[in-house]
Amino acid sequence: MLVVTLGDPYSISLECLFQIKDLWADNRSGPTVLVGAFEQWRHQASELKFSLPKIHKISDWSDIKANDLYFLDVGEGKYGGPPASLSERDRGEVATRALEKLRTLKPSAKLCVVTAPIDKFVASQAGFSFPGQTEFFADLWQEKAIMILAGPQLRVALATNHVKLSDVTPLITEELICQKIEKFDRSLRDVLHIAKPRIAVAALNPHAGDKGMFGDEDTKIILPAVERMKAKGFDVTGPKPADTVFFQAYSGHFDGVLAMYHDQGLAPLKALHFYDAVNISGGLPHLRISPDHGPASEIYGKNLAQVQSFRQSLIHARQYLGW
Repeated sequence: MLVVTLGDPYSISLECLFQIKDLWADNRSGPTVLVGAFEQWRHQASELKFSLPKIHKISDWSDIKANDLYFLDVGEGKYGGPPASLSERDRGEVATRALEKLRTLKPSAKLCVVTAPIDKFVASQAGFSFPGQTEFFADLWQEKAIMILAGPQLRVALATNHVKLSDVTPLITEELICQKIEKFDRSLRDVLHIAKPRIAVAALNPHAGDKGMFGDEDTKIILPAVERMKAKGFDVTGPKPADTVFFQAYSGHFDGVLAMYHDQGLAPLKALHFYDAVNISGGLPHLRISPDHGPASEIYGKNLAQVQSFRQSLIHARQYLGW
Protein backbone atom coordinates (compact mmCIF):
# COMPACT_ATOMS: atom_id res chain seq x y z
CA MET A 1 0.00 0.00 0.00
CA LEU A 2 1.14 3.52 -0.84
CA VAL A 3 0.01 6.28 1.50
CA VAL A 4 0.65 9.97 0.80
CA THR A 5 0.04 12.40 3.66
CA LEU A 6 -0.56 15.85 2.21
CA GLY A 7 1.14 17.92 4.92
CA ASP A 8 0.71 21.65 5.38
CA PRO A 9 -2.04 22.91 3.04
CA TYR A 10 -0.30 26.27 2.59
CA SER A 11 2.54 24.73 0.60
CA ILE A 12 3.61 23.63 -2.87
CA SER A 13 2.83 19.97 -2.14
CA LEU A 14 -0.42 19.66 -4.09
CA GLU A 15 1.02 21.68 -6.96
CA CYS A 16 3.87 19.16 -7.12
CA LEU A 17 1.55 16.18 -6.91
CA PHE A 18 -0.70 17.54 -9.63
CA GLN A 19 2.32 17.73 -11.96
CA ILE A 20 3.43 14.12 -11.34
CA LYS A 21 0.03 12.48 -11.49
CA ASP A 22 1.43 9.52 -13.42
CA LEU A 23 3.27 8.30 -10.32
CA TRP A 24 0.25 8.05 -8.01
CA ALA A 25 -3.05 8.34 -9.89
CA ASP A 26 -2.57 5.72 -12.59
CA ASN A 27 -1.35 2.83 -10.45
CA ARG A 28 -3.35 -0.36 -9.91
CA SER A 29 -0.65 -2.55 -8.37
CA GLY A 30 -2.01 -1.85 -4.88
CA PRO A 31 -4.13 0.69 -2.97
CA THR A 32 -2.95 4.30 -3.11
CA VAL A 33 -4.34 6.52 -0.35
CA LEU A 34 -4.02 10.29 -0.11
CA VAL A 35 -4.62 11.59 3.42
CA GLY A 36 -5.59 15.20 4.04
CA ALA A 37 -8.45 17.70 3.94
CA PHE A 38 -10.65 16.89 0.96
CA GLU A 39 -12.14 20.41 0.67
CA GLN A 40 -8.64 21.90 0.49
CA TRP A 41 -7.75 19.30 -2.15
CA ARG A 42 -10.73 20.34 -4.26
CA HIS A 43 -10.04 24.06 -3.81
CA GLN A 44 -6.40 23.84 -4.88
CA ALA A 45 -7.25 21.62 -7.84
CA SER A 46 -9.70 24.28 -9.02
CA GLU A 47 -7.38 27.20 -8.29
CA LEU A 48 -4.40 25.55 -10.00
CA LYS A 49 -6.60 24.32 -12.87
CA PHE A 50 -5.87 20.64 -12.35
CA SER A 51 -8.32 18.02 -13.52
CA LEU A 52 -8.89 15.62 -10.63
CA PRO A 53 -8.66 11.89 -11.33
CA LYS A 54 -11.41 9.54 -10.25
CA ILE A 55 -10.86 9.01 -6.54
CA HIS A 56 -12.88 7.32 -3.81
CA LYS A 57 -13.43 9.57 -0.80
CA ILE A 58 -13.33 7.52 2.41
CA SER A 59 -13.31 8.19 6.15
CA ASP A 60 -11.54 5.08 7.46
CA TRP A 61 -8.90 2.57 6.40
CA SER A 62 -11.54 -0.17 6.48
CA ASP A 63 -13.23 1.48 3.47
CA ILE A 64 -10.36 0.34 1.23
CA LYS A 65 -11.63 -2.59 -0.79
CA ALA A 66 -9.46 -2.88 -3.89
CA ASN A 67 -6.28 -1.76 -5.65
CA ASP A 68 -7.66 1.67 -6.38
CA LEU A 69 -7.17 5.38 -5.63
CA TYR A 70 -8.59 6.72 -2.36
CA PHE A 71 -8.75 10.00 -0.47
CA LEU A 72 -8.99 9.58 3.30
CA ASP A 73 -10.56 12.84 4.48
CA VAL A 74 -9.38 14.08 7.88
CA GLY A 75 -10.88 17.53 7.31
CA GLU A 76 -14.47 16.61 8.19
CA GLY A 77 -15.75 18.90 5.44
CA LYS A 78 -13.72 21.88 6.70
CA TYR A 79 -10.50 23.67 5.72
CA GLY A 80 -11.55 24.71 2.21
CA GLY A 81 -10.84 28.04 0.55
CA PRO A 82 -7.49 29.73 -0.16
CA PRO A 83 -4.79 28.09 1.97
CA ALA A 84 -3.31 31.49 2.85
CA SER A 85 -6.58 32.29 4.63
CA LEU A 86 -6.20 29.36 7.03
CA SER A 87 -4.93 30.14 10.50
CA GLU A 88 -1.64 28.62 11.61
CA ARG A 89 -3.58 26.38 13.98
CA ASP A 90 -5.85 25.17 11.16
CA ARG A 91 -2.85 24.45 8.95
CA GLY A 92 -1.22 22.54 11.78
CA GLU A 93 -4.40 20.58 12.46
CA VAL A 94 -4.73 19.47 8.86
CA ALA A 95 -1.09 18.35 8.69
CA THR A 96 -1.02 16.55 12.02
CA ARG A 97 -4.42 14.90 11.65
CA ALA A 98 -3.16 13.21 8.49
CA LEU A 99 -0.16 11.85 10.38
CA GLU A 100 -2.13 10.83 13.46
CA LYS A 101 -4.59 8.92 11.24
CA LEU A 102 -1.75 6.48 10.59
CA ARG A 103 -2.02 5.27 14.19
CA THR A 104 -5.19 3.39 13.27
CA LEU A 105 -3.68 1.73 10.19
CA LYS A 106 -2.75 -1.91 10.73
CA PRO A 107 -0.96 -2.85 7.49
CA SER A 108 -1.23 -6.45 6.39
CA ALA A 109 1.12 -6.00 3.42
CA LYS A 110 4.16 -3.96 2.48
CA LEU A 111 3.64 -0.28 3.29
CA CYS A 112 5.31 2.93 2.17
CA VAL A 113 4.28 6.35 3.45
CA VAL A 114 5.30 9.41 1.43
CA THR A 115 4.94 12.51 3.56
CA ALA A 116 4.48 15.99 2.17
CA PRO A 117 6.30 18.70 4.15
CA ILE A 118 4.94 20.25 7.32
CA ASP A 119 5.86 23.54 8.96
CA LYS A 120 7.29 22.46 12.32
CA PHE A 121 6.24 25.66 14.13
CA VAL A 122 2.76 25.61 12.62
CA ALA A 123 2.37 21.94 13.54
CA SER A 124 3.40 22.72 17.11
CA GLN A 125 0.51 25.21 17.31
CA ALA A 126 -1.82 22.24 16.87
CA GLY A 127 -0.14 20.23 19.62
CA PHE A 128 2.38 18.28 17.53
CA SER A 129 5.07 17.45 20.08
CA PHE A 130 7.75 15.99 17.80
CA PRO A 131 10.72 17.98 16.45
CA GLY A 132 10.14 16.49 12.98
CA GLN A 133 8.35 13.78 11.04
CA THR A 134 11.27 11.36 11.42
CA GLU A 135 10.74 11.35 15.18
CA PHE A 136 6.98 10.95 14.72
CA PHE A 137 7.43 7.77 12.66
CA ALA A 138 9.92 6.34 15.15
CA ASP A 139 7.22 6.78 17.80
CA LEU A 140 4.45 5.51 15.53
CA TRP A 141 6.23 2.27 14.68
CA GLN A 142 8.04 1.94 18.01
CA GLU A 143 11.51 1.62 16.58
CA LYS A 144 14.58 3.86 16.52
CA ALA A 145 14.95 5.53 13.13
CA ILE A 146 17.87 6.88 11.18
CA MET A 147 17.43 10.02 9.10
CA ILE A 148 18.87 9.58 5.60
CA LEU A 149 19.09 12.17 2.83
CA ALA A 150 19.79 10.71 -0.58
CA GLY A 151 20.61 12.35 -3.88
CA PRO A 152 21.77 10.74 -7.11
CA GLN A 153 25.46 11.08 -6.18
CA LEU A 154 25.60 11.57 -2.42
CA ARG A 155 23.81 9.79 0.44
CA VAL A 156 24.06 11.06 4.00
CA ALA A 157 22.75 9.67 7.28
CA LEU A 158 22.66 11.47 10.63
CA ALA A 159 23.82 10.24 14.02
CA THR A 160 21.78 13.02 15.67
CA ASN A 161 18.77 14.78 14.16
CA HIS A 162 16.98 17.94 15.27
CA VAL A 163 18.99 18.95 18.34
CA LYS A 164 20.89 22.05 19.38
CA LEU A 165 24.54 22.02 18.38
CA SER A 166 25.54 22.35 22.04
CA ASP A 167 23.69 19.10 22.78
CA VAL A 168 25.37 17.03 20.06
CA THR A 169 28.61 15.97 21.77
CA PRO A 170 26.96 14.41 24.87
CA LEU A 171 24.69 12.38 22.59
CA ILE A 172 27.55 10.79 20.63
CA THR A 173 28.18 7.36 22.13
CA GLU A 174 29.80 4.19 20.85
CA GLU A 175 26.47 2.38 21.03
CA LEU A 176 24.70 5.13 19.05
CA ILE A 177 27.28 5.05 16.26
CA CYS A 178 27.05 1.25 16.03
CA GLN A 179 23.24 1.38 15.82
CA LYS A 180 23.33 4.04 13.11
CA ILE A 181 25.90 2.17 11.02
CA GLU A 182 23.73 -0.98 11.10
CA LYS A 183 20.53 0.90 10.17
CA PHE A 184 22.27 2.92 7.45
CA ASP A 185 23.72 -0.26 5.93
CA ARG A 186 20.31 -1.94 5.93
CA SER A 187 18.59 1.06 4.32
CA LEU A 188 21.23 1.36 1.62
CA ARG A 189 20.58 -2.29 0.77
CA ASP A 190 16.78 -2.45 1.11
CA VAL A 191 15.70 1.00 -0.06
CA LEU A 192 18.49 2.26 -2.30
CA HIS A 193 19.41 -1.19 -3.69
CA ILE A 194 23.15 -1.03 -3.01
CA ALA A 195 24.22 -4.64 -2.59
CA LYS A 196 27.45 -4.08 -0.63
CA PRO A 197 27.36 -0.62 0.95
CA ARG A 198 30.62 1.17 1.71
CA ILE A 199 30.04 3.57 4.59
CA ALA A 200 32.29 6.39 5.76
CA VAL A 201 31.82 7.84 9.24
CA ALA A 202 32.47 11.57 9.49
CA ALA A 203 34.52 12.84 12.40
CA LEU A 204 32.92 15.04 15.03
CA ASN A 205 35.86 17.42 15.44
CA PRO A 206 38.00 19.32 12.90
CA HIS A 207 40.65 17.09 11.33
CA ALA A 208 39.19 14.13 13.28
CA GLY A 209 40.59 15.70 16.45
CA ASP A 210 44.16 15.92 15.11
CA LYS A 211 45.64 13.58 17.74
CA GLY A 212 43.65 15.16 20.54
CA MET A 213 44.37 18.80 19.77
CA PHE A 214 40.68 19.47 18.97
CA GLY A 215 38.96 16.91 21.16
CA ASP A 216 39.21 13.18 21.80
CA GLU A 217 35.68 12.00 20.91
CA ASP A 218 36.83 10.74 17.52
CA THR A 219 39.50 8.43 18.95
CA LYS A 220 37.71 7.44 22.16
CA ILE A 221 34.13 6.99 20.89
CA ILE A 222 33.80 6.96 17.11
CA LEU A 223 36.89 4.90 16.23
CA PRO A 224 36.04 2.03 18.63
CA ALA A 225 32.50 1.95 17.20
CA VAL A 226 33.86 1.73 13.66
CA GLU A 227 36.28 -1.04 14.60
CA ARG A 228 33.49 -2.92 16.36
CA MET A 229 31.26 -2.81 13.27
CA LYS A 230 34.15 -3.77 11.00
CA ALA A 231 34.63 -6.88 13.12
CA LYS A 232 30.97 -7.73 12.47
CA GLY A 233 31.54 -7.60 8.72
CA PHE A 234 30.36 -4.10 7.83
CA ASP A 235 32.34 -2.21 5.20
CA VAL A 236 32.84 0.94 7.24
CA THR A 237 35.67 3.47 7.46
CA GLY A 238 36.32 6.32 9.84
CA PRO A 239 36.31 8.65 11.52
CA LYS A 240 37.11 10.64 8.38
CA PRO A 241 37.63 14.43 8.50
CA ALA A 242 34.33 16.05 7.53
CA ASP A 243 35.95 18.63 5.27
CA THR A 244 36.97 15.93 2.78
CA VAL A 245 34.79 12.86 3.32
CA PHE A 246 31.73 14.19 1.46
CA PHE A 247 33.80 14.89 -1.63
CA GLN A 248 35.25 11.39 -1.41
CA ALA A 249 31.74 9.93 -1.30
CA TYR A 250 30.58 12.18 -4.13
CA SER A 251 33.58 10.95 -6.15
CA GLY A 252 32.50 7.34 -5.72
CA HIS A 253 34.78 6.09 -2.96
CA PHE A 254 31.88 5.53 -0.53
CA ASP A 255 28.18 4.78 -0.93
CA GLY A 256 27.16 6.87 2.06
CA VAL A 257 28.44 9.09 4.84
CA LEU A 258 27.27 8.94 8.45
CA ALA A 259 27.41 12.53 9.70
CA MET A 260 27.43 13.39 13.39
CA TYR A 261 24.90 16.22 13.32
CA HIS A 262 22.23 17.82 11.15
CA ASP A 263 24.04 20.61 9.33
CA GLN A 264 27.30 18.69 9.00
CA GLY A 265 25.48 16.27 6.73
CA LEU A 266 22.76 18.38 5.14
CA ALA A 267 24.91 21.33 4.05
CA PRO A 268 27.00 19.35 1.51
CA LEU A 269 24.00 17.22 0.52
CA LYS A 270 21.84 20.22 -0.30
CA ALA A 271 24.68 22.05 -2.03
CA LEU A 272 24.80 19.18 -4.50
CA HIS A 273 21.17 17.98 -4.57
CA PHE A 274 18.99 20.90 -3.50
CA TYR A 275 16.20 20.00 -5.94
CA ASP A 276 16.36 16.21 -6.19
CA ALA A 277 17.26 14.74 -2.79
CA VAL A 278 14.82 12.70 -0.71
CA ASN A 279 14.46 12.19 3.04
CA ILE A 280 14.25 8.55 4.19
CA SER A 281 13.39 7.35 7.68
CA GLY A 282 15.44 4.18 7.75
CA GLY A 283 15.53 1.27 10.17
CA LEU A 284 11.75 1.14 10.64
CA PRO A 285 9.29 -1.73 9.99
CA HIS A 286 7.86 0.19 7.02
CA LEU A 287 9.29 2.82 4.70
CA ARG A 288 8.69 6.52 5.21
CA ILE A 289 10.08 8.86 2.58
CA SER A 290 9.57 12.50 1.71
CA PRO A 291 10.82 15.26 -0.54
CA ASP A 292 13.81 17.04 0.98
CA HIS A 293 12.29 20.51 1.17
CA GLY A 294 9.86 22.45 3.30
CA PRO A 295 6.34 23.75 2.56
CA ALA A 296 7.69 26.73 0.55
CA SER A 297 4.47 28.66 1.20
CA GLU A 298 6.13 31.84 -0.07
CA ILE A 299 5.90 30.54 -3.64
CA TYR A 300 2.47 28.91 -3.37
CA GLY A 301 0.45 29.40 -6.55
CA LYS A 302 3.29 31.12 -8.43
CA ASN A 303 4.12 28.17 -10.69
CA LEU A 304 7.67 28.11 -9.33
CA ALA A 305 7.59 24.72 -7.60
CA GLN A 306 10.37 22.29 -8.46
CA VAL A 307 8.92 18.77 -8.54
CA GLN A 308 12.11 16.68 -8.80
CA SER A 309 12.34 15.82 -5.09
CA PHE A 310 8.68 14.81 -4.86
CA ARG A 311 9.06 12.80 -8.05
CA GLN A 312 12.09 10.96 -6.69
CA SER A 313 10.21 10.22 -3.45
CA LEU A 314 7.42 8.52 -5.34
CA ILE A 315 9.82 6.67 -7.63
CA HIS A 316 11.67 5.26 -4.60
CA ALA A 317 8.32 4.37 -3.00
CA ARG A 318 7.14 2.46 -6.05
CA GLN A 319 10.44 0.61 -6.33
CA TYR A 320 10.27 -0.35 -2.66
CA LEU A 321 6.72 -1.68 -3.14
CA GLY A 322 7.68 -3.54 -6.30
CA TRP A 323 5.34 -1.46 -8.46
